Parts: sequence; structure tokens; C-alpha cells
Amino acid sequence: MTKPHRSLTDPELLDYYTGELLYMRELAQEFAEQHPKVAKRLGMHAGETADPYVERLLQASSFVTARMRMRLDTAFPELMQPLLETVYPNYVRQTPSISVARLYPGHESGHLGQGFLIPRGTAFTSRPPEGEKTPCVFRSSQDVTVYPLRINLARVTLVPSDIPSLDFYVPDGQPVHGALRLTLETTNGTSIASLGELARLPVYLTGDERTASHLFELLHTSSVATVMAAPGRFTEGRLYGVTRGAVVHEGLDPQQAVLPDVPRSLHGHGLVQEYFACPARFWFFALTGLAQGLRAVEGNAIEIVILLNRAPGALLDAVDASHVALFCTPVINLFPWRTKHLEIDPEDSAPQRLVPVPDAPADFDLRSVDVAHGQVSEDDSDDVRFKPWDGSFEERDASAGHYFSLRRELCRNTGSERQYGTRRPFTETQTFISLVNGEGRSNESRIRSLSLDAWLTNRDLPSLLDCNGRDDLTLDGSKPVASVGLVRAPSAPKSPLARHDLAWQLMSQLNLNYGMFDDRCGDHDIEPHSGDGVRRRLRLYVTPDAGVLARQVECLLSATATPVNRKLPGDGPFVFGRCIECCFTFDESGFDGVSPYTLALVLEHYVARHVSTHSFTTTVLYSKQRGRIASWPPRRGTRGVF
Repeated sequence: MTKPHRSLTDPELLDYYTGELLYMRELAQEFAEQHPKVAKRLGMHAGETADPYVERLLQASSFVTARMRMRLDTAFPELMQPLLETVYPNYVRQTPSISVARLYPGHESGHLGQGFLIPRGTAFTSRPPEGEKTPCVFRSSQDVTVYPLRINLARVTLVPSDIPSLDFYVPDGQPVHGALRLTLETTNGTSIASLGELARLPVYLTGDERTASHLFELLHTSSVATVMAAPGRFTEGRLYGVTRGAVVHEGLDPQQAVLPDVPRSLHGHGLVQEYFACPARFWFFALTGLAQGLRAVEGNAIEIVILLNRAPGALLDAVDASHVALFCTPVINLFPWRTKHLEIDPEDSAPQRLVPVPDAPADFDLRSVDVAHGQVSEDDSDDVRFKPWDGSFEERDASAGHYFSLRRELCRNTGSERQYGTRRPFTETQTFISLVNGEGRSNESRIRSLSLDAWLTNRDLPSLLDCNGRDDLTLDGSKPVASVGLVRAPSAPKSPLARHDLAWQLMSQLNLNYGMFDDRCGDHDIEPHSGDGVRRRLRLYVTPDAGVLARQVECLLSATATPVNRKLPGDGPFVFGRCIECCFTFDESGFDGVSPYTLALVLEHYVARHVSTHSFTTTVLYSKQRGRIASWPPRRGTRGVF
């Protein structure tokens, strides 16, 4: 551990210093104009300071006041951060690198009818990046059941002419204007019928972002049914169709969240944060109702035709087997770690900086701490258990008890790491710990060392990985997986969002109602329904290096909320209820060819937080260029009534 200080490499210190120095020079110029004789003796005239000693005095004064102002400006967020640590911890913690991993099955992939489950939270390890010594560790966010199966052929076509009586497999009134055809075969030559227990098959959309995002939109807005048969035998063999829920979303449930510690009622906020960290993590779809069709097919291959009620447009003949992949899962560079004994100064009550791996401080970053274990001396086998002070309100003992409190500060990397081109510019998050009682006051002067049950990241190391998509990661233990590859380049890690006054804004938007669609908020110069209210809230998730994602937010042209009557979800008799219809209109010219559907999808979950559980929302997506793109069925609100 090291002693705390307000970091001189804070990325905002230079801005504060420049502003203070400019202010001091303006004051010096005013003084020179009002008192020219005195100013002349100080070497100040015409806005310049000729005396180098006076100039250095101004610079030194600006440096001191800049640090003072920065400290004052961060005082209020320091009050907000413990509250956010309790309510929504991801706002005050780093966002680690995110990617998508693909598992390639081996020939011994478990029981053929059941597959082999790779559970959520499984750890994958990379090779050390070139020029580095530390490998990166990723953990999966979704369950993956591996079967001896692969996709041999994929293509987007117009209306399939080889399926007789096509209308028989399509719900009443639904036209068919295109199809996505997938040919699957077993990797070990066994019969497809032996996979008869496989009812649901998730598929990930790989390839370039433009094709993947528009194919994602096409499948989830236009699929009406699936038809299955042996390849090339649709006109002669037995066909099996699925007409209800044939294609569904994958990876949107709370138990499939990539970022940890997201309260279920705030799941929509977590999806928005994940979108601005790694949009490609959403590009999944799942085929359902497969079991009966698989059992009816002879041979080792099956063709699944997804019927579409919309013409494929530019996607026609633009998709092949390289654009789809089985057995994929989002992965995050976040893993548990038990630190060694970290020495602390028992005489110093100030917060002390945590360096979780002193031997490689540039390769590990501490994101959170579950439990701290304090040792009074090396000979003492018993340790003192410290719990998080921010998360122990209900069981806290005000005068006694053992707790720890964390504080985080940003620090720009020094030039030594970038001098040889081994790292890109990276803003480090330094973590400081205080040992306190239930009242938040320091009272543990006898503790001499700590060991932590913590969660770490590899900082910016994942950005240095050279991925081939085939064998980038290894899976510990004996599992029927031949190799694991990263099909998306790992995203860059991001600093905590709750910085300065953004902390209060992030806190306030956690419990808004659909008044967020009121753009003006007292500013009558803003046109109503311009989307400014929603844009302001989305900007809270955009980091300075967001680039195209920042432009996507600004391309929101309008956002409206209108009470409507809609059929409510459920399998029983028709029930109609009152809903809030949220309409979003985007200008696609700022999306660089990527579909706005993914952003609208996470907004559909996000707005559900802003109505109570007694209400419903329904969302509609419009494009300036293409008109109405998608609409979602009513969703129950997630905000509590009390």
C-alpha cells in the first residue's frame, strides 16, 4: 500500500491549472491598467509579465489554487459516491474490457442428446500480449451448452421457392419476402436425430458491424416462422415448422448481464451502460422449438429456413457462414482475486492506496472488494473481518463493528508506459481504503496488514491482444471444447462514469418517470419532443473517447411519450390496458452504416424503469431515412410503487 495524495497526474488537473493561470493573468492585466506605476516595478504591462520571478509566482499560485478548486469541486461527488456504491455500484466502478468468445466443440462433446454445459462465470485465460508477461482473464456472462454441431452454410435469399405450401407454415396474414437459410451438421458424423433434446439454439452474428447490426435488425423485426428439413429435400421430405416465437432475443435477461451487481429493477440502465461499452455484445438470436424437427430428420445435417416478412435489401447474397457462429458468449475482463498481505501504516488514519498485485502494478486494477481481512501481527493466526461500510446499513453497529470504505481517484498514465508504444493512453483508477467503525470513523489503529477478497481487471492489457478468432483463449479443466476464440476485438476499458457533477445526474436519473420525455425542463427555447431530455440522459453514459457512439446519441431527432390502449401480454383471454407509447426517431446518417435497432432495443428496456409496476410501456423505432422500423409489445414497468 502507499499513502494517499491528490494525484498530480489527475487528467483534469491541467485544465484546472490552465484556467487558474488565465484568471491570474487577467487579474494582473486589470491591476496593471489601474496601477501602472506599481505594475511597472513588478514587470507587468500590456497583459504580459516580464519579470520571470513574478511569472513563476503566478504559476505557483495557479497550481496551488487549481488543486484546491479541484478538491472543492469533488467534495460533493464524494458524498454521492457512497450512495451510488449502495444503489448502483457500476457507476462508481471501472467498466472492464468486454468481448465475445466462441467455443469450438471437440468430438467428445458430452452426451449427444444433452450437450455439455459451460456455465455463466466460467474463466478463460489468454496468452500474454506481445511484449507483456501477464495473461488476461475473462469470465463468461451466459450459459453455453456445447453440442457436436457447426453451421456449414448460411445465406439470405428472396422468397424460398423450394418449400411447398409455404402459407401453411406462416401465421395468418403474414407475407413472406425473404429468408435466412442455415445448414447445420454434426461435427462427428452422428445423426441429427440424436440431438433431439436440443430445443433452443443461440446464434451469434459475427462479421463486420454494418452487416451484423442490420441482420440483427432484420431477424428480430421480420421473422415470422422457421421451417426445417434435410438439406435439399424440402420438396420431397417431411417438413416441420415453428410459427410462434421461432426467433427470440438472447442475452437480455437480468441473469445474463455482462456487468455485475446490477439490481433487477435497474436492469435497463445496465443494458444502456453495456451498449456504450460494447454494442456488439447484443447481436444474438435464438432459434426455438427445434427438438421435434431435429428428431424427424434423417442423416447428419439439417437446414433451418427463417422466413421473413420484409425484403432483405442490401443483405441479399451478402451473408455467408462466416457471419454466424454457434456456442458464443459475451466475456468480461473481471475476475476474483485473493491478495497477499498488504502492509498498512497503523499510525496513519488517512486512506491508503491499494495495489492488489505489487509485482505487476501496471497489469492489474482493483474494481471492488467483497471482504477485507486484517492481521494485527504476522504471528497472529486470527484475522479481523471487515465488511463494506457502504453496503451494510441494515446490520451496522454504529459504535463498534469492523468495516472498510473505498475511495477512487483517476490518474492519467505517465509517459513511461507509452514511450515504447506498448500501451495506448489510459486513465488509471486508483483505489484508497479506510478502516472505520459503524459511524464511518477510523478506529482500527492496531491493524498492520490486509488481505482482500477482491475483483480485478487487467487494465488496458486486453486492448493489446492480437485476436485470430480461433484459439485466443484457453479453458481450464477437462471440457469437450477444442478451442476458444474471440470473435470481437476486446473493447477499451472505461473510467467510472460518476465523475464530479455527473455523480448527482446519474443518481437522479435512476428514479425518473416518463417526464424524461419533457425536453424543455424550464428552457422554453427548446422545441418540444426534440429528444433533448433523452439525449441528456444518454450523454451521461458517453465517455470522451466514444466517437461514433457519441454521434449516435446526437442523432436522436425526437422522443415522445403518449398514452395508448394496447393488448397486454399473456396467454389467457385478450386483456387491454393503458400503456405509455415511447417513440424514438433517429437520423441514421450519424450511425456510420450501423443499424439504430440495437440502441432502440436497450432503450426499450430502459424506459420500462420510468413507469411503475402497475403500468406498461410500448416502444416504437422510427428512422428519418426509412420510416417505421420496429415496435415492441407492451412491457411491464419496473419502478416500485412505494
